[in-house]
Amino acid sequence: MNYLLTSLAAASLLCIAAAETLPDTAAAVRATAPGAVFQENEVLEFTLDPAVAGTVRYEVRDWRDNLITSGIWPADGHGTLRLADLSRGYYQLSLSKGPEQLKGTRSFAIVADPEKRRRNPDSFFALDSAQSWLARPNPANPRFPGEGFETVSELARRAGAEHIRERLSWSDVEPVRGQFTGREYQKNAELLHQRGIQVLGMYHNAPRWTKQHSSKLPDDLTATYEFARNAALRFAGKMTAWEFWNEQDIGFTDEPAWDYAACLKAAALGFKTADPGLPVLLGGIAVTPLAPYNDVVMQNGAAEYFDIFNVHTYRPLRDYPAILEDIRAFMKRHGIEGHPLWFTENGSLAEGSGRLPSYLPGRKSHSPEQELLVAEFLPKCMVTMQSLGVNRDYFFVLCPYNEQNGGKDWGLLRHDYTAKPGYAAFATLTDRLGAAEYQGILKPAKNVRAFLYRQPDGSQTVIYWTLSELDRDGQRPDLTITDRYETTFTLAVADGTYRTTDLLGSPGTITAGNGRLELRAERFPAYVDGLSGLKPDIPAPPPSKQLVPSVEPLDKAIVFKTVLSPDFQLTAGKDRAELLNTPARLKLLIYNFSTEEKRGCITINEGKVKGLPNQTVIPAFGRKEFSLTFIPAAGQKEIVFRGVFQDKPASPLVIPISSLDGCRTVDLPNTSDPLNWKPNSSGKMAISFDPAEQAVCFHTKFPPNVDRWVYPEYTLQLPQESLHGAYALTFEVKTTPDAIKQMLVMSVDHTGEKQEKAVHHPVLRPSEHWEKRTIYFDKQSEPLEIIRLRIGLNSMSDEITYRIRNIQVVYQQ
Repeated sequence: MNYLLTSLAAASLLCIAAAETLPDTAAAVRATAPGAVFQENEVLEFTLDPAVAGTVRYEVRDWRDNLITSGIWPADGHGTLRLADLSRGYYQLSLSKGPEQLKGTRSFAIVADPEKRRRNPDSFFALDSAQSWLARPNPANPRFPGEGFETVSELARRAGAEHIRERLSWSDVEPVRGQFTGREYQKNAELLHQRGIQVLGMYHNAPRWTKQHSSKLPDDLTATYEFARNAALRFAGKMTAWEFWNEQDIGFTDEPAWDYAACLKAAALGFKTADPGLPVLLGGIAVTPLAPYNDVVMQNGAAEYFDIFNVHTYRPLRDYPAILEDIRAFMKRHGIEGHPLWFTENGSLAEGSGRLPSYLPGRKSHSPEQELLVAEFLPKCMVTMQSLGVNRDYFFVLCPYNEQNGGKDWGLLRHDYTAKPGYAAFATLTDRLGAAEYQGILKPAKNVRAFLYRQPDGSQTVIYWTLSELDRDGQRPDLTITDRYETTFTLAVADGTYRTTDLLGSPGTITAGNGRLELRAERFPAYVDGLSGLKPDIPAPPPSKQLVPSVEPLDKAIVFKTVLSPDFQLTAGKDRAELLNTPARLKLLIYNFSTEEKRGCITINEGKVKGLPNQTVIPAFGRKEFSLTFIPAAGQKEIVFRGVFQDKPASPLVIPISSLDGCRTVDLPNTSDPLNWKPNSSGKMAISFDPAEQAVCFHTKFPPNVDRWVYPEYTLQLPQESLHGAYALTFEVKTTPDAIKQMLVMSVDHTGEKQEKAVHHPVLRPSEHWEKRTIYFDKQSEPLEIIRLRIGLNSMSDEITYRIRNIQVVYQQ
């Protein structure tokens, strides 16, 4: 028997025999340590709910279901249970009363004393806690109604976290201009700082007073500058790095990429005014492969204003090499390959939606098996990221949190703020490798992954595991841990006894003889310490070195921003503007974030523009606004405003533009046949032809608690349907109900590699009426080898129907 079987029984089978009047063990037993996480050598004390008083028997088992100790609860359940010293690890305490077994268990962890750890202020392993938002008081939570700020901060310390990512809402902190309040954000920064933890600050949610034309990003760049400066001053020494905005490439902004770049510039200047040495991060990019939106941000000169490149991922482990290959190509393309690369959110979708009901209504919880899947995933994902040259990785998320209508259970802590196995896995990872230097990959045996680290004392540590479904497969909601994939391998080391540590911290020893150390590996990562003389088969990538820009120095204080009229329409990808009318009206705003007046000239790359002066003077900390009209040149692909002030160039403003005027179209008549579409969804899908609408109809019904997506696939009939040289793709669409999270066209590229590459093209959300949609191909998704198209959506409803017709390929003359 193992932990999985025991816990599943405790969670389901045994609850049948439990009396309805007896509470769940997790609710009945309270550990004296925060989050039920004890430091090594801390007294292991527990109290019992008086409702369970009587002759109560307890058992303590480790996470592998080995019986550790048992007995009768002191004083007929009214006393304090003090367990004898136990080694580090993760344990389950179960209760029985007479013949009745209480359902569930009370888990607890024993971790290394942080005060005895070797500190590493540059540790790779970090956590996203989001505690100012996620640990607020919740009176509806009967097991933890109060605020969790102190508990979460202490648990971060006990986990060995050197770096925490926090969240801040600008509208909370400065609801009225000039009235700055710290609220819970200041408190949490203090709590973490007191524990020696460095905080990465991130903010979004601009207050209403900063917005006139925009919906999410601020319009007022002066306010953006001032807030960043004030935040850096207010949190000085506590928030040791800042990122501007979160996942700006998706729903956290509605504004174009060039607007985000302008806001980033203003914020970065504000941060650097407060502290020139303060690291500034690009806002975390949500989607990989990186979309054209990000290219446009970089074309607008953003690289001159941030120090660290920043990405998020929740994709499967098998995709990590391709993700990093795409990111490295992007960074090289834009001349920032020397910038450090951080993943400020990295989490698991592999375990799927919660399989058990939560004690909180409307939410699901991880099953014990799912908790172990996340624990397995955590060190695998973080070590793999480090091996691929990432400079820091923040695991999402420490605090309890549910998404997807309550179905997705995030958090290394449960809603009662007790630690899941994933927490113990992180604490073990930081204890064994937090101060170590990554040296490279070992290849000791087939299907075994092993990574070599050098400790500060010169000894070596190896973390190792066998490949499981987590390593090999894509997202699968039916994953189990039934197959442990056990095998053995050997390392050539000196004879002697070596220390081992399992996934959740349990220690052990192993002896090497005849120059060979035989280790048993399984899907769950483990560690062996005290080694020496090992050399990696694949050495660690060289560390990032900040490149010296080859371009002439910019006048960074000058920032351009634009306000487009309805003569332009922003595309769904927020990476270009469709030109609807000419001449087209727009406003150009020029900000000067310096203490000196700036005199200069502004130019445009192509086309005809009226209203732009030959020279202008921008006052210190002032701005100028110009109303312009624009007529594009034939075939013009972008509007570029440049400026030179006091003989220094300013960062450019680049607006990619598109127009279907003068283009020719080619029909794809075979797309009207439903038999040519392959079902592809997370639900049950039916594809038919609607003769009344002359359209293909896609209907999908989703099961409960799934990520609701539907992306039917059309295989191009090559060579006659080749998209080589295509400029755009158009189609008509309508749907009912109007409950669409997002719509995408995916162009699937066959490059001869094992894994195909799908480029995501965002589409403006459809409605209940027929509307035309257009996606444009760009340099990064050039339609050379496209073999399939997926046209679909993510639904917010359990049942969705949409129709498409008149799919056409567009070519420029």
